[in-house]
This record gives sequence, structure tokens and C-alpha cells, in this order.
Amino acid sequence: MPHSITKDDWEAYVISGRAPANIRREILASWQRCTGRGQPSLKQAPQLAEQALLTQRAQARRLRNSARTALRRAGVLLDGSSNILLLCDRSGVVLDAVGDAETLDRGRENHLHLGGDWSEEVMGTNAIGTAIHMRRPVLITAAEHYCEEIQRWSCAATPIADPATGELLGVLDISWRSGLRQASAAALSAALAAQVESDLTRRLARERELLMERLQMSSLRRGGEPVLVMDRSGADVLSSPDFARFCEDDEALSTLRARVPQLIDQRPDAIVEALGGCLPNTEMEVVSRHGEAIGVMLSLRRGSRRPIAAGAELGEIGRIGSVTGALCAQAQRLARTRIPILIEGETGTGKTYLARAIHQASGQSEGDFELLECALLTMDGLRDDLAGISRRGFASPQGTLCLNGPGSTPPEAQRLLLTLVEQASEAGVRIITLSGRSLLSAMQAGQFRSDLYYHIAGARLHVPPLRERREEIAPLLRSLVRKHAAGGGRELNFTSGAMAVLNAYAWPGNLREMGNLIAALDALSMSGLIDEKSLPPEIRRPVRPEGGETLRDREQAEIIEAIEREDGNLTRVARRLGIARSTLYLKLDAYGIPRTRRS
Repeated sequence: MPHSITKDDWEAYVISGRAPANIRREILASWQRCTGRGQPSLKQAPQLAEQALLTQRAQARRLRNSARTALRRAGVLLDGSSNILLLCDRSGVVLDAVGDAETLDRGRENHLHLGGDWSEEVMGTNAIGTAIHMRRPVLITAAEHYCEEIQRWSCAATPIADPATGELLGVLDISWRSGLRQASAAALSAALAAQVESDLTRRLARERELLMERLQMSSLRRGGEPVLVMDRSGADVLSSPDFARFCEDDEALSTLRARVPQLIDQRPDAIVEALGGCLPNTEMEVVSRHGEAIGVMLSLRRGSRRPIAAGAELGEIGRIGSVTGALCAQAQRLARTRIPILIEGETGTGKTYLARAIHQASGQSEGDFELLECALLTMDGLRDDLAGISRRGFASPQGTLCLNGPGSTPPEAQRLLLTLVEQASEAGVRIITLSGRSLLSAMQAGQFRSDLYYHIAGARLHVPPLRERREEIAPLLRSLVRKHAAGGGRELNFTSGAMAVLNAYAWPGNLREMGNLIAALDALSMSGLIDEKSLPPEIRRPVRPEGGETLRDREQAEIIEAIEREDGNLTRVARRLGIARSTLYLKLDAYGIPRTRRS
């Protein structure tokens, strides 16, 4: 890019304050900030002492870790090109420098190197400091720099944002001698910054997975206490349904949530000390990985819970229709016994809701209902939990342990899961198991331990899909609309035409799909009156006469069957169908089938 101004233009501005006619707007704004604070014309940037730089680099370790690959590759690419690449933190201090050796040596003369402070407040107009101030990419060439000695450089800098919060983490800068033309420097700076942000996003996703795993592994030791897990940004990773009801101080929780991203880069013990008193009647654990904090886990102490009315009751559920009524009558009789119950049904049919209702109707209703996601279990985690239980016993010995998807537990971990079930039963804990596929078939195929099966399948209940109980679609829809309205949404109204379409729809995602549809219609509808045209196109397609099944229908059925057989694990579903997982996602969206969590 040609220089927008010359050295004479700069001198005229410094002496008389007269702005050049062809100066770029962002450069003039930066110059005006410099003159407004009486910016001295420095020859080199202030440089941090060695210990101060070590501290600064340690505080920015997440940024540096994510930039490591980009720096390594760029160092090779830029060698011999007269360019250098600088990674700076959010304050403008250079943390790492790579590139052409000769240019790196030249940069030391101006402290355009490790520890140099290139904030605009200190060094005037320069790409690093001005990009930080503007929060967007900046190219500064030659005489556009405010300090005369720095006009020997041209620089292109791109800010790096934290994917968790959107806040500025740092800047990637490419610098070269001002006499050279570098047409692609700004694009390269932007591309490398995007690569760093991509790595930060990947690491954040992995951290959230680790937080879920940590919660799963600690659930048996904590019992069914209301719990909330936040990531490094203070955003919820998982909140138990009753945490919001039991947590009485919303303002204190909001304050704590806002402070988490401010403190997360400190030592875990320092975070606990800073946040420990923010939310009364809670226990806080800072979750760390390799000594670095990645999130916060809050659990409400048992004594702080407010008593609440019993949850879902079988009698109320049974009034939905004859099929559900017969199912709930069976569940009511089983709830009076201590028989282990296996509840099977497709994804989204309401298995967890039924299990909670059985718990409320049983003699264990005063104890905790604890849902254990078996797909997340590992050998090490189970061993730790069993060791903790053998020392301290179960947190809620009169409660209910609900195993969700034990068919997805690795074979080597099923033996330890059996031991857990045996110990729970001996301690008086009720066992309820949920499965999206037939565990009997899995056992007969040698994929599931027979001894574990007979420990959890004392009695079996099958929750039929909505397509097999069409007379219940309308009452279920009305029930979910009322529940949605009670949670703060609108109470939607459906025309007879819309109801006819909904009654004819196959509902492959069952109740979960129905709940998602209600939320979407509430968000998109202007009036709250839903007619046929308001419904998504995949729902309002005309119903074909019997015998008119198409390839699309068969493909949809095959996908649903694969999800059932693989217990919702989308990686294995894609493998079973012989397609890429990205292709599977597109097909799920096309058919309106909700994505499950285990993928």
C-alpha cells in the first residue's frame, strides 16, 4: 500500500497542527490523541525488566499456547523475508518474536522485541498500540508513525479476541523496514490471528468437555446437590434443574459470574480466596488442568435448600391419554416396590421425566434423584468413585440412582458399573435405568453384560414414540405450551389447520422436538397465533397415502434406527451409516431430528 503521507506532512502537523489533506482518518485520530496527551517522540519503547516480562508472559500463557503453532510456522516462512512477527498481550507488551534474523536485530534498536511496551499511550501511533485502541486490524506505514525514530518501520497488526468473552487478548503484528513494499503483510497478520483464535476456540471446547467430565465424576460423591458449572467466561456449562430454584441470591451469583473471567488466569487458590465469600451457602471448587484454572463448580450446601413441593406426579402425567395412563399405572405400582426399573424408548420420549415421577411417588422421594450419564464414565473415574464410596458411603443412601444410557458404557467399564450398582442397592438406593435401545438385544448380541442387565432390569417399561400414540399429540402439545408459558414464554394458540398438520406429523424427535418447536414458534411468531404457514416446511409437507414411502422416508427411518441402536452416540451413528459426521449433521437438520449430546 503506498504511503498516505510524507515526512514533510508529519513535520507540518507536529509544528503547526495542520493535518495533511490525504491522511487516513484512523491515522489522524491517533495523531490527535497523541498531541492531546503531549506525546514525546521516543526513540525506543520502554522495556520491561526480566522478572516483569516473565510475569507478563505467565499471565498470557493461554494466548501464547494457542499462538505457538502459528509462531513456529511463521518463523520458518518469514526467515529471509525482512519481516518479523510479534505476539503482544492486551497491554501492547511484546511476548514473543520470530522471523528474519537481521530484522529482529534491527528491531532491538527500538525495543521492537521481547518486553517492549508498544501501547499507543506510550509509543504514540503504531500498529500494535493503535490496533489495541481501535480493536480492529491496522496498517501503519513509515511517516504515519507519530514518533520520528519509529518511522523507519512499517507494521500491520490484528487484534486477537477471546472466543469465550469477545474481550481483547492480544495482537499479532508483522513489521518490516519502511523502504520495502509488503503488499500481503496485513492479510498474513489477519490470517495468523484467525488461526490463533481458532485454536483458542478448540481449547475452550475441550475445557468445557473436561468440566462436564469433572462434574460427572464428582456427582456420586456430592449426591444430588444442586450444582452449577461455569467455564472461564462465567458462562454456564451445566446447571442442575433445581439450582436456580434453590439459589436465593441472584445478584450475588451475577457478581460472581462477572468476576470469573477477570480472575480465571490466576492461581486456583487465589481464585478461591477472591471468590470464596461471593455466594453464601455454597461450596466452590476451581476446576484446573495442569495447574491452570479452566472453570468453577458451585454446589449448594444441603442446609441451604428451600423445601419445595414434589415434582411431576404420575397421576398428572397419566391424564394425557390412554397409552400414557396405562404406562403410569404400571409405574405407580412399581414405585411402591424396590424393584430395579429399566425404562426404554426412543430419544426424546420423556424417559427421564417418567423416572423422576417414579422417584417422587416412591419411598425414596425424600432422598436425592441422581442422573448418571453412563456415556461419560471412564475406568479411572469409576475406580475413584468406588473408592470414595467405600470410605464414605453414598451421599444420599435413601435416594434414586438413575443410569442414563448404560449401553454406551465401554465393555471394560461395565464390570465396575456393576459393582457400583451392587453397592448402591445394598445401601438402599433405588436403581432406575434409561436406554434408547433394547438392552436385552444388546445382551443377547454379547454387547452388554448379562449380570449387569439382570441387576438393572427387574421390571421393564417401554415409552412408545409419539407416532404410536397420535391421540396424545394434542394434549401433550397443550401441556408443553403451558409449561413454556409458566417459564416466561407466551402461551401460543394453534389453528385447526395447524393442529391437523401437527397430528399427522411423525415427530421423529418426540417430546424434545415438540418442545424445541414451541420455543422456536414463540420466538418467530409476531402474534402468537400459529397457523399452518407458521410451521416449518418439513412439518407441513402433505401426508402421502399409505404405500407411498419414498427414499427420503426410508433414509429418515434408517437414521432414527441407527441413533436408537447407538444410544445417541453420533460418531458411532455416522460410522454405522457409512457417512461423515458432518453429513449426518446436515441430514439431522434436514429431517428435524434433534442432535443428542453424546457425539
